[in-house]
Amino acid sequence: MWMSLAIAGMLYALGQVLFGRFEVKTPPARRLRKPVVFFGVTALLAAWVGDWALVWVLGAMGAGLGFHLTWCRLNRVHPLSAEPKERYYRLRGWSL
Repeated sequence: MWMSLAIAGMLYALGQVLFGRFEVKTPPARRLRKPVVFFGVTALLAAWVGDWALVWVLGAMGAGLGFHLTWCRLNRVHPLSAEPKERYYRLRGWSL
């Protein structure tokens, strides 16, 4: 179980470094809920199916990355820098 959680934690940290700027004005409760659910499901699966929990980890992150890249392309927002900021903030309903 610990290996699955460690790998999930490393991948989650990498995702935060690369894509954290997309969550700048997201409320703290929502930003906390995402890792709690992700690591909770990972721990439950690791206890139940063992190392096969990594399929969940890689699948969830792959699906999230695919959605992110598609959404950014459709809305003409750069997928790593969230630019142009004005367009991205308008899409999210945030004020500059």
